[in-house]
Amino acid sequence: MSKTIQALARGLKIVNVIDAADSPVSLKDLHETTGMDKATILRILATLESEDWVYRGIGDNRYRLTYKLHDLGMRLSVEDAIAQVSAPVLDRLQKELQWPSDISVYDGEGMAIIETSRRRSPFVVNREVLGYKPSILMSAMGRAYLAHCDARRLEMILESLKKRGGKEAELVSNRRYIDAMLTDIRDKGYAERAPDITTLHSDEEVDLDAIAVPIMVMGDVQASLNVVWMKSAYPGEGIKGKFYPPLRKASKDLSSLFLENNIY
Repeated sequence: MSKTIQALARGLKIVNVIDAADSPVSLKDLHETTGMDKATILRILATLESEDWVYRGIGDNRYRLTYKLHDLGMRLSVEDAIAQVSAPVLDRLQKELQWPSDISVYDGEGMAIIETSRRRSPFVVNREVLGYKPSILMSAMGRAYLAHCDARRLEMILESLKKRGGKEAELVSNRRYIDAMLTDIRDKGYAERAPDITTLHSDEEVDLDAIAVPIMVMGDVQASLNVVWMKSAYPGEGIKGKFYPPLRKASKDLSSLFLENNIY
């Protein structure tokens, strides 16, 4: 494990205390909350003020965070927040199943993978996937999203696929096929990828399979979570049923984390 920088840790602790306070804080407040001596706190505050992270009000001599931090927060993307919150859950899931998982979001055009545990897996399964856009109609993650998004968004996505043309447009035109597929996903609880889907290039030619589940927060789908494996590793039936319960649990854990961190 890398060594931490104690001075930086103390500075960030001061920032966090000021941020968590209901009102501007005094030197006494910071001393009582952090347990640091006042001389150390004053040096940290002087540094933070000089870098425009904290300022002291002239009317009350209390400390506040500057708008520099507000602007920084505004630049943080929802995708980055999801990736950060999801990483520990993906890591635990990979350790349990051995096989890797990805998390993807709908970016307005299609699904985009924003975090993955593929580099943690002992198996070589297309590790360079961040930023990759799997088919929203053919991939397990895309199908899980479509099956659980609201009706208005579903129609918008399907209409967009029609306009793009190609194989997906043909499939979308068959509404009976689409409705049956989405109903089947909702009934089973998970989505499967299309059998003939084209996967990413890999160092090894492998035939992959995957299932995916939605991550729901307050009735709205926020992302999709999958697990990916090599078909040759499980020649028999039933592997999807084996993978589904831990995948579903991970999805529920992520739903709670999203809600707790206001990611919705």
